[in-house]
Amino acid sequence: MKKSFYLLLFFAAAGILFVACNDDEDEPKNVTVTLGAQENGNIGGFYSVAGNKVYTQDQAYQNQSAIDIFCFYEESTGNNIALASPGTGITGIFTGESSVENWTTTDTTFFCTTTLTPEQFDAMTTSDELIQTSFDSENARKKAKDVQTDAVYSIKIQSGEYGLLKITSVTQGTDGSVSFELKMKK
Repeated sequence: MKKSFYLLLFFAAAGILFVACNDDEDEPKNVTVTLGAQENGNIGGFYSVAGNKVYTQDQAYQNQSAIDIFCFYEESTGNNIALASPGTGITGIFTGESSVENWTTTDTTFFCTTTLTPEQFDAMTTSDELIQTSFDSENARKKAKDVQTDAVYSIKIQSGEYGLLKITSVTQGTDGSVSFELKMKK
């Protein structure tokens, strides 16, 4: 009886230790974001990295300093579905009082293409130095135009933080959308 009690106690302690070890994982899950283009009435098109929150245009106008990335569609210039930031200076895409061109705070996010594969992105942790070293300041742009599924972009947001985003789906059109996974450098 005593032996059974100690055996039961051992397994209970081992189980608690196992659960505690799993809770200690400091690597967050991938952040998945979907943004809608300027006429998408179902999905907000503006994103705050720090807040990990998607906003509609009107909500973003009320939270200008939080916005790092937005989605838009513009076929005539070849942008198609694109990602940009308020600091890009894009005009004539959004309408109304809350249009980005009427904002007083316009933070800039820079984007650059990488040669990273989706598999390499998936294998990275947020502490991986490659997140920062993938950013090429000489080839960085204020927008990522004509984004395609499985492309991996390096970004640097206004606060100076670096990240990688992997495009997971694209729907073209002014009512289209883009989905991506994001890993910001810790």
